Amino acid sequence: MDFLEIVNARYSCRNFKDSAISAKDLDFILETGRLAPSSLGLEPWIFYVVQDPKKKKEIAQIANGQSQVEHCGAIIIIVSRLDFGEYFEGKLRERNLPEKEIEKRLSLYKPFIDGMHLEKKLSYAREQAHLALMNMANAATSCNLASCIIGGFDNVALDRYLGLGESEKSAVMLVVGEPKELAILEKIRNPKAEVIRFW
Repeated sequence: MDFLEIVNARYSCRNFKDSAISAKDLDFILETGRLAPSSLGLEPWIFYVVQDPKKKKEIAQIANGQSQVEHCGAIIIIVSRLDFGEYFEGKLRERNLPEKEIEKRLSLYKPFIDGMHLEKKLSYAREQAHLALMNMANAATSCNLASCIIGGFDNVALDRYLGLGESEKSAVMLVVGEPKELAILEKIRNPKAEVIRFW
């Protein structure tokens, strides 16, 4: 499929088969998440992959009993990292930029990062999580798999379930797998004239 076909074919599946997805497809989906863009190249995320039936059932309860969370091939939980201020300089230096350019970026961006309070860090990191999320959702479609983006869950309970520390917070989940039905409803979206404005 070309990219527009993938975007048109992606939909929120609510009815998956319980069958596992192939290691090859799962690796491909996760790699597209890993390669997603992020502000300042911080990549403030960790992907937790859940395939065990018991754990899927337990997480489904945390997600308000949504059946597609329990009955899917895999759950990918995107966890936001809040410690990006600690590793920003190290990641910047990995780019092998001239020292003058590194110092310029540090003087420009480090005060911005260090000036964030906890809630701002969480909001900032969760915004980045959605970039990886959409890469993975579209990647699943390109593998002829279905997906569903899950935002309705108890973040505090999920953080506790995963054993996350203060610098890691759950952001969003993506469930992927084989759909039980292949019929896809036609996309209904606002018309171009309503959502696109050339200024």
